[in-house]
Amino acid sequence: MKALLLVVLLWIFKYGVSKLVSGWDQRLSENEIYYAENNIYYDGNAIDWNEMDEARMSNRNWFLIFPGTKWCGSGNISENYDDLGQFADTDKCCRDHDYCDDVIAAHGTKYNLTNSAFYSRLNCVCDDEFRHCLRNVNSAVSTKVGFIYFNVLGTQCFREDYPAMCKRTSLVPVVKCVEYEYNESQQKVYQWFDVPPY
Repeated sequence: MKALLLVVLLWIFKYGVSKLVSGWDQRLSENEIYYAENNIYYDGNAIDWNEMDEARMSNRNWFLIFPGTKWCGSGNISENYDDLGQFADTDKCCRDHDYCDDVIAAHGTKYNLTNSAFYSRLNCVCDDEFRHCLRNVNSAVSTKVGFIYFNVLGTQCFREDYPAMCKRTSLVPVVKCVEYEYNESQQKVYQWFDVPPY
């Protein structure tokens, strides 16, 4: 997820998720937002913005982190593994995704695959777990993070499978393969796959 959230935040500011983000300080624009994880209304004024601002200023990547989280973005602004943002359940999903143990770094090569992207790409198992986790949280924030990562960014994951050819594509919001056809007469190989839609 590294560096991808730069694109995400630009998308947020451009396409009007302004109900969630307010100006440069990235505070919640509504004082009360529906906090689906607990089925309660959460008072946004209870957030300690000074503490969040200090964390942002101490980390040059603060502007690449989804508002109200510490792990959803390029890098993280957490003090440690257990340090989570206001939207802790969504943040846990992002943290676990960041800790995927099978990654191909930007411009790196592994399994005879070269990652030409400027960000790391993960094994499809990790992306599937991330998607499942965000859907289980089922909040406004987790839905936005999931939509942006899986539908807008157009990233890919890798896995070992029978040689695949794209059978059906989706054009909105980005062109991506949504259905593959597999040649089971050949050996399985590692290959790139478009992440499924959220």
